[in-house]
Amino acid sequence: GSVVDTGAAENWARQNTGYTGKGIKIAVIDSGIDYTHADFGGPGTKEAFDEATKLTNMPEASSGLYDPAKFLGGYDLAGDDYNGLNTAVPDNNPIDCISGGHGTHVAGTAAGYGVTANGTTYRGDYKNLTEEQLKGMSIGPGTAPDAQILAIRVFGCYGNSSVVMKALDTVMD
Repeated sequence: GSVVDTGAAENWARQNTGYTGKGIKIAVIDSGIDYTHADFGGPGTKEAFDEATKLTNMPEASSGLYDPAKFLGGYDLAGDDYNGLNTAVPDNNPIDCISGGHGTHVAGTAAGYGVTANGTTYRGDYKNLTEEQLKGMSIGPGTAPDAQILAIRVFGCYGNSSVVMKALDTVMD
């Protein structure tokens, strides 16, 4: 995993810094985030993803579709059909078009909890994870697994984007 290769796991444990991202918020400007994914504390099921992709607003925190302690929300500045040339159709649901999309991958690398070999969200102590345990996970934790994430979606399901500057302004706001 990347946390072994980058030295993040060693930083958590051997150097006992405790720097796991607690208190940090990361805005991911990309294709959106599948906040239903187990890597972010969601149910990790196709049904949950399908339900969330039908919405134009973020589901209620009590919906069980995501972990509100991890995923703080965000905006979709593009819309599914946006390709960088046509008119964007923004909404308040920044879910990725596909569960394993680029934005989801980026968010997981930065701040995913990790997913155990049996497909559930890892909820243990990151300081005590061994390299062997990390390698046995389905998805290793992100570099800052205790950080919170926001999604600013700037891509439709296909094509380019011309709303990145608007996304940067949105993050600053």
